[in-house]
Amino acid sequence: MNMLQRNAKKIYEEQDQGISREEAITRYMPLIKKLAGKLSIALPPSLDEEDLVGSGIIGLIEAWERYESSRGVQFSTYATWRIKGAMIDEIRRSSPAPRSFFNQFRQVHEAEEKLRQALNREPEREEVASALGWSPSTVEQVWANYNLMTVVSLEKVILSSDGEESLKLEGVIASPEQTPEEVLTDKEQIERLAAALDKLPSRERLMLSLFYYEELTKKEIAELMKVSAARISQLHARAVERLREILADPETGGI
Repeated sequence: MNMLQRNAKKIYEEQDQGISREEAITRYMPLIKKLAGKLSIALPPSLDEEDLVGSGIIGLIEAWERYESSRGVQFSTYATWRIKGAMIDEIRRSSPAPRSFFNQFRQVHEAEEKLRQALNREPEREEVASALGWSPSTVEQVWANYNLMTVVSLEKVILSSDGEESLKLEGVIASPEQTPEEVLTDKEQIERLAAALDKLPSRERLMLSLFYYEELTKKEIAELMKVSAARISQLHARAVERLREILADPETGGI
C-alpha cells in the first residue's frame, strides 16, 4: 500500500460503512482527483484529467454498490482499488498499445538520443516527430503507452525490454515478515537501484523523486520544473528506460 492509499485509509475508514452514494462521492473526490493527477503521466492526447475523474467516480460508485464488509477488506482500500482500476481501463480503451509498440518506443528512444547529441540539448516532441516522419501526437501516444506500463503495477515498475517486470522500486522496501536472507537481498537491490539512480541526469532524477516520493502530479511537476506537461511525460519515459538499461547492464552490476 503506497502513501496515498495509507492516507486515504486513515482519513476515510472510520465512517465508510453506511454512508450514502452521494456522501461517498463527496468524501472521495479529493482522492479521485489526486489519483487522476498521478495517472495523467500516462494520458494519451485524446484524454485529459477530467476524463479520468469521471471514470474514477464510476469506479467509486461500483465500489459502493458491490462492497461487502464480510470480505474483511476496508471500504477505503476496496474503493481506492476500484477507482484506480476504472481510470486505467479508461486509458487502455482510449489508447490500446499496438503489437508494434516496443518497436515504436525503441524508434522514439533512438531518435531522441541522436537529436540530443546533434542539438546538445533535449529535443522537443515536434523535433522527434519530424525526425521519424510521424505526427507529434503519435510520439506523445508512444510516451503515454510506455508510462502506463510503468505505473500500472503499484505505480513503480521498471520494465525489461520485452515488457516483463524486472525490478519494482517499492519491492526493495523491507517488511516485518521478511527473513534475514530476504532483507539482505532487498538491501542489495536497494544498493543497485540507488547506484542506478545516481547515474541518471539530475533533471531525470529530480523528476522521478517528485513523482514517486513527493507524489506530485504531472501538472505540479511541470509547474515546478517550468516545462510543459508533455515534456514531463517524455522525461518520465526516458528516465525509466534509462534505469532499465543501467540495471540490465552487467558492467554496472545490474540484474
